Amino acid sequence: MTGRVEGKVAFITGAAPGQSRSHAVRLAQEGADIIASDVDVRDYVAPKAAVDEGVQELGRLDIAVANAGKH
Repeated sequence: MTGRVEGKVAFITGAAPGQSRSHAVRLAQEGADIIASDVDVRDYVAPKAAVDEGVQELGRLDIAVANAGKH
């Protein structure tokens, strides 16, 4: 089934490796636009800046996947 999240915007932390990357890829395959961050989520400023910039560009935020951890 494709298009389940068509037109939605997802923010995913820890998006470079493993499970987080697979979430990003799958949501994109299902039609979502992705705001991805692979910075230390304990640093509030960097992820917030990524979300703010993504929302400014894409107009909204519908899904958040906080899936950062050790690599």
